[in-house]
Amino acid sequence: MRTFKTAALAALLMLGTAHVAQAQVARPILKIGVAKLPTGFDPGLNISNVGQRVNYSIFDELIRRAYWEGEKGDGAADAPSLATAWRNVSPLEWEVDIRTDVVFHNGAPMTAEDIAYSFSEERVWGESPIVAEGPTYFGNFTAVDVVDADTIKFTTEAPDPIFPKRFTTTMGKVVPKAYYTEVGVDEFNLHPIGTGPYKLEEFLPGEMIRLVSNDAYWGGLPPAQEVQYIEIPEEAARITGLLNGELDMITNVSPDQQSTLEASDAVTVYPAIIENSRVMTFNTLQAPIDNADLRRAMIYAVDREAIVEALWGGQSFVPHELDSPGHGADYQADRPQISYDPSEAKRLIEASGYKGEELVFRIHGGYYTNYEAMAEVMQQMWAAVGLNVKLDIRDGATLREGEYHMLAWSNGQQMADITHPMSNTYGPAAVRTRPDAKQFMWAAPARFHELVKLMETTLDHDQRIAYFNQALDIFEDEAPQMEMFQALEFYATRKGINWKPYSFWPMDIGPTNLSFSD
Repeated sequence: MRTFKTAALAALLMLGTAHVAQAQVARPILKIGVAKLPTGFDPGLNISNVGQRVNYSIFDELIRRAYWEGEKGDGAADAPSLATAWRNVSPLEWEVDIRTDVVFHNGAPMTAEDIAYSFSEERVWGESPIVAEGPTYFGNFTAVDVVDADTIKFTTEAPDPIFPKRFTTTMGKVVPKAYYTEVGVDEFNLHPIGTGPYKLEEFLPGEMIRLVSNDAYWGGLPPAQEVQYIEIPEEAARITGLLNGELDMITNVSPDQQSTLEASDAVTVYPAIIENSRVMTFNTLQAPIDNADLRRAMIYAVDREAIVEALWGGQSFVPHELDSPGHGADYQADRPQISYDPSEAKRLIEASGYKGEELVFRIHGGYYTNYEAMAEVMQQMWAAVGLNVKLDIRDGATLREGEYHMLAWSNGQQMADITHPMSNTYGPAAVRTRPDAKQFMWAAPARFHELVKLMETTLDHDQRIAYFNQALDIFEDEAPQMEMFQALEFYATRKGINWKPYSFWPMDIGPTNLSFSD
């Protein structure tokens, strides 16, 4: 078992307690132990949980979601950020006012040209944009123009009921046009420049990310002089580092360790329900899982409620397909869902013509807390109804190599609207339904895509909800995935750190959400 990756990293941690004394005279160094680090920082290319955790501090969105306004860090309102105001000036035109007192980490002023480029046809919404997933978020755009030094005009193909929310996602972050185009995408991904409260100082892939304070930050002086994200895959090592004072904060704590940490007078534990569900997606292009009866049988065969109770202490829940309490008043709470029914599973297996073929369930080892333990339980439940499932645990580099029938994945509700996670995971431009994408696994019916588009362009609220339910009918009949449980993230910090987790993956360690009292 590995503790820390290198001797140099271990030595770095041994210096960790020095920040306690520093706190009396200067801003401290914040050391965060994480299970995994991202491989880059470009916000358009690193939309994973580990990516958003870090790039939230390096970049700013044009419009920000006000997570902090919710009691549980789940506020859903749109708030000013690099944009100060926005207005719908005609059915197909929006004007956005931007700040003029912002500088990038290299000292260059942020201009209207930077905003226009960040959301340009070339970068996020054209036929072959730099950011491949950009059209999922900005595919309704037809033009982005600079009106003057502090105003941008966006033109859309159809009315856009969710225009402001598009910018509250990780895709809504602003990049510097001159530097981005000069160094190219690959270099920018490794050496990013943003406008956020912290700037990248050092990156040791698989070991550590070191950010330093952006003292010129427009939002106020960052509370830490330096932030270190240290990759420590073993949970026991992260916990030990926190309890010993070598770390200030840790992520990816499993529920069975919650009581241990809460028993310590030196630690505060923060449970947070995340608007991201753990799912198992079906590779519907691969026989015999190309049969919808067999896919539904696999869902009926799993007692998901029992799994949540056993592995998450009942603190999470089984979400509806592509629907979430994060949708607020639009949540379809009374919509019937598939529930545990072994008899129905057996009936559907027989109807599918399944002959006992081996079904390969591909899992990214160590990436999702408790997922491997959950998969072992599921394997037994499937065996009980006659399904022959093999667990194939891989690293990220080989996850999609070769043939497989099911894949461990997650659905992120990137914006607080019913279009997410439906549109960004299975919509017309999403990687799971786009034939040219390596993650392509479901050829969605044309009507499903039509309904998604209607949801994104219909202003009448009740009609949008009707389209949403029609799309869900198709999705549940096709069954391209199985929702497992709503992500429950446990963070822990040493006493004296005042911080609030949010209901999604960003870790806000900026001026308004982090302070130190020791």
